[in-house]
Order: sequence, then C-alpha cells, then structure tokens
Amino acid sequence: MMKADLILKNGIIQTMHGDQVASAVAIGGSEILYVGDDMGAERFADEKTEIMDLEGKYVTPGFIDGHTHEVMHMIDEGEMFFFDTLPAEIDTYIDGFRRFVEENPEKEIYYGCNMDINAFPEGSVTNDWLNEICPDKLACVTDMSQHCFLMNAKALEFVGLDRDTPAPDGANIHKHPNGELTGFVADAFNIMEKLPQIDRSPAKYREAFLKYQAMCHSYGITGVDIAGAAIDSQEAWKTLHNMDEAGELKLRINCAIMDVIDNGINADLASQYVKALNEGQKYNSDFQVVSQAKVLLDGVVEGKSAYLTEPYAPEAEEAPDYKGSLYVDPADLNQFVKIINENGYQVQIHAIGDGAVHTALDAFEYASSVNGKKDRRNMIAHVCLISDADMQRMAELNVIGTMQPLWWYHDPNFAPLEKQYLGLERYNKEYRIRDMMDAGIKITGSIDYPIQSDCRPLAGIQTGATHGSPYPDEWDDPKFDRNPDQAVTPRQMLECYTVNGAFEMKMEDLIGTIEAGKKADMVILEQNILDCDIKSIAETKVCCTIVDGNIVYQV
Repeated sequence: MMKADLILKNGIIQTMHGDQVASAVAIGGSEILYVGDDMGAERFADEKTEIMDLEGKYVTPGFIDGHTHEVMHMIDEGEMFFFDTLPAEIDTYIDGFRRFVEENPEKEIYYGCNMDINAFPEGSVTNDWLNEICPDKLACVTDMSQHCFLMNAKALEFVGLDRDTPAPDGANIHKHPNGELTGFVADAFNIMEKLPQIDRSPAKYREAFLKYQAMCHSYGITGVDIAGAAIDSQEAWKTLHNMDEAGELKLRINCAIMDVIDNGINADLASQYVKALNEGQKYNSDFQVVSQAKVLLDGVVEGKSAYLTEPYAPEAEEAPDYKGSLYVDPADLNQFVKIINENGYQVQIHAIGDGAVHTALDAFEYASSVNGKKDRRNMIAHVCLISDADMQRMAELNVIGTMQPLWWYHDPNFAPLEKQYLGLERYNKEYRIRDMMDAGIKITGSIDYPIQSDCRPLAGIQTGATHGSPYPDEWDDPKFDRNPDQAVTPRQMLECYTVNGAFEMKMEDLIGTIEAGKKADMVILEQNILDCDIKSIAETKVCCTIVDGNIVYQV
C-alpha cells in the first residue's frame, strides 16, 4: 500500500462525486489515495505522514474559474492610472488622473483603466475633462468592461477618428446631438491599436502571473479557463509551459487563442488558428491544456454595442431602430466554428445580447449538422439575454454557459446602465439562471477578472444562490436584489465552480471531484457552505488551498 504524505481527517469532505460525503482523505504525491472515514485514512499513514486535524472544517474540490483574462491589470501596474470605481464621481476621476499626469511627465501617452460610466450624468461620457488635463499629449481611458474607450482630442486626431468615420462592425462611436465626437467609443479595437501600446513582454507576464496565481490560491481557486491572455496567445502558452517545467505553475489552466484586433473571423483565420492550436499541443500537461479558440461576436450593453434582437430603449439615445451590430458575418462564423470543431477544438464565443446569442447558436448548430454531434464542449460567454427557444437550443447542442455570478445582482456599476439602455422589462429578463439550469444547460462560474476585481468564488456562490448582493452592508437591502426567483441552490453553484468547471476545461479525469485516483486539488473552508446561513457564504474563510498534493495557501 502506498503511504500518504498528507492526511486530512475529522472534517466534512464534500467530494462532489454524487452525494458522497466523507470525513477523511489521504494524499500521496499529487494524487488522492483514499476518501472515506478517519480509520480508513489512517491505514495510509506512516512516520513521515503529515496528519491535519480539520476539527470539523469543510473541504471541497478546488474552485475553478471558468472565464478569466488573468493578469491584464497586474501586468500594467505602474504603466497606467487605475480609477477607484466606488464612489464613481467625475471630480474624483479628474483629480486622480491629473495627479497621475503630473507625476509622470515623461510618458508618451497616458492610459487610465476601470472608469465607471455611472460617474457621468445619464451615462453620457465626454472627453472635455481629458482635454483640459492633457491638451498636448495623448490620453485614453478604458471603462470597467475593457470594451469602451474614452480618448482626448489629441488621441482622436492621432488615430484619424472624426465625425465622418463610420463605426467598424460591432463597434459604436458615440456622438453629441450635433454630430461631434464625444471621444467615447465602444468595441473599436482596430482603431485603438493605432495608439502607442504598453509593453507586455513574456517576462512581465510571468511576473504578473505569479502574483495572480497567489491571489487565486488565497480564494481557493486551483484552476482557470483563460479566455484571452494579456499577451500574444502563443507567447502565453510558451511562458506558462516554461513555468510548468520550472515547477512554478500551480494553477491548472485551459488556454484559448484569440486576437481581439482581427475582426476577420472566417475560414482562413480558422485554419490559421488550427495550425497554432496543433503546434500548441506540445505544451499540454496536467497543468496546461491548449484547447480552444475565442471569438468576440458583440460588445457590451453599457457601451450600447451588445447586439439585440429588438432595438435599444429610447433612454439609450440611439436611433429608434438601433440594435447594435455583430463583429462577424454569420456565414463566416459558421465556417469558422465548423473548421475549429472538426479539428477537435472548442470554440468560445463572447455573446451578451440575445441577437448575438442566437447567432452563436446558429453557428454551433451548423457545425454540428456538418461535423456530426460530438463532444466539442463549445461555450458562450456571458449569455446576458437569451430567448426561450434559444435556451432549449443551447441545452440540446450541449453548449456551456460561461457565466459571471457577480453580474446577477443589481450591482452599482453595470446594472443601472443595463436598466437604462435595455428598458425595465428586458432588464428583468437578464440572467435567467434557474431557467437555464432547468433546461439542462451546464453553467460554469467565473468573474471575468479583471472586469470585476472581486474574483472570490464564494462571493459568486452566494450571489447565485440569492441574486442579491454578497457584501455584508448590502445583504438585506432590496435595492441590490435582481431576480430572486432565478436563484439556485448553493449546491448547484458549487457544481458550477467544481465539476462543471473541470468539464469545461477538459480536465474532469484529473480534477473537479475528490475521489481516489484524481489529483489532490482541494480547498478547506471554515464552515459547511451548504449548511450555513446562506448570507454568510461569501465571508467564509478560506483556511487552506491544496494543489497537486501541495499546500499552496494556508492561514
């Protein structure tokens, strides 16, 4: 009998393997040797075994974040100004950004990040304050979603954007009623790339990823699905592989190839992606899987660039028939998905509006009809709006919903703009999570870091189980509630962050449950989150995180 290096006993082990609950687990090397009672686990002990008395603490499989942009902000620290989003006040923004400019006179361009659109009256963002602060230098500020950009007059001139410039597919160029530019654009990535870019080297990426990894461990996260790295996709795979070889990589990851600048999603690009993905298979290991292609299909509601089936509300102050637009021609998307899938890879599509979700499902349906029904594990990220008919199609096509639970309550950043731009009736139809699960859609949990900085799975689990705020000073305030009838159980939410996440990552043979033969990835919590006050889940302490049999975080 192989002896254990570590035994956890006298606890509540939520295996997520059916309804099995144990009191002990024995770990040898990177694997789980035994799950059962204390006496059974002790048979694996010898004089070298470390025995941890859990004293009734709660253990689950390690949490998996199903949609992250990982180090996007961490790699840029010191290079740009980060706005405090709460309170969202324009005067605070002006004072802070002005200080940043004064303290960094050598910069060619001043970048800011995390601006909350709610700081501007009625969400009407204008660049007059940027022009005052930076009359002679380039300045560009992104919003919280990273889809919207505010440029000063100098930057608009630099990229060649004026009142007559047509909006690229999928983008929205915001204007004053007289037709002059406000400086605010949504999802115009091919325009923004013309600005001087911040240097993001592999070395900086590695340094930032180590910091990101440590943060994840402190929240009990042991695996992530990277929906677009902060540097070139293939450079990221190579860097992560080198970290794996050096023993530095202690997060399990599924990686995507993505180029947000290239709107030419078509058969030719699909063939290029397949070639890159094929070459990337040399990086596959127990820690890294190179498995998917990511596509942006529409933008975001707050930028009025999400693609809807019906026009935006009058309060959005767009043309009466304005629905947004798609980045991609649907026929080209069909061919793209077919080629990626027929070569054995996943496709993840960013789709927020119900029009975009419908188009994404059309593409998955087409690919399935041509390639045959196979286990592709395609995904739609966000799925903010979906029709009843498309909900059934999504379930029948086995398309995974890669969702963000902290968007499911009436948060102060995005919800007010969604309500204004969509109208109350449609706003109330967002995030129909219970309906989606009842239809048979597999959902994974994430936070789309760094779009919102609180990437605690426990906060996501509580929000999904209440559709109210996970923050103590907002728990009992009904103004933060969204659609309580769409709340699901804590157990269902835990599945989103464990077994479902492992399935999405194509790692269910390794992780996602606590059972003999699987990798020893788990998190120890101070209380049983399935049997406690539901409003205390988010504040539950993460006591210890174990990855590959090693303790990587402990308090």
